[in-house]
This record gives sequence, C-alpha cells and structure tokens, in this order.
Amino acid sequence: MSPPEFVSTLPFPTHTIAPWPRRAAPARDLLPPRLREFARLIGLSATMSFVARYGGLRIYIPANPAPDHPFAALIGFDNLRALSAEYAVDGTGLRFVLPKAQRALDAIRNEQIRTDYSTGKSIRALAAEHSLVERQVSRIVADISL
Repeated sequence: MSPPEFVSTLPFPTHTIAPWPRRAAPARDLLPPRLREFARLIGLSATMSFVARYGGLRIYIPANPAPDHPFAALIGFDNLRALSAEYAVDGTGLRFVLPKAQRALDAIRNEQIRTDYSTGKSIRALAAEHSLVERQVSRIVADISL
C-alpha cells in the first residue's frame, strides 16, 4: 500500500537553533561612545547615576562649574570638574543630549535579577520589584543553570 498523495516521503527537516548567550555583555561595552568617555573620566557608577537621572535630556556641562551645581550633587564636584575639563572649549561649556543607554541599564538590571534569584528571591517577587512580567524574569534567569 502506498502513502496518500498528501503525505511526504521525505524525512522531517531538522533545524539547528543557536544557543542563547550565557551572559550579557558588560554594561561598559553596551554604552554609546560619549558615555564610554564619561565612564573613562568619572567611572561607570557615576556615569550610570548621571544617565539614570538625566538620560535622554539635553544637558549643559559648564566650563567653570560651581560646587552647588545639581550635577555636582549627583556625581560629585571632582567628577563634574573632570567633565568640564574634558568638554569645555575656550571657556565655553558643551550642550548635548545625554544618551539614555537603555541597553546598559537593562544589562545591569538583568544581572541584579540573576543575583537576587540565585540567592533565593522568587520570580514573582523579582517581577514585582522590577515592574516586569514573570515570564520576562523567567527568561532573564533561564541562563543561570547553563
């Protein structure tokens, strides 16, 4: 007896799926070029604090900052002076849009989620804490066991 006309006699195709990367790239590697410069000048922690507060906004780095400048309160006066020394030209500061660096912020958040999960926090608690759905947290922590 022969197979019906609509049934294929060819073997079922096999597909290979590339494995998910085990870990995301470090946050520094995910930063846009300008923020890499910031990280070089003032450190990654201060850069990410600056981005978390002012990311996506137009900012002005003054040529001669005062100690009571709002940026100095956030990143420290010495760090603000380092930025001013780098970006001030002929006594004039620099105005530009500070990148949001969402990929870097997400990488930091995801690493924190993995750390918290490995120390016993539940997926449900992590989802509530980071305003994510449980499925997204499950995807983030899925590569821990690899």
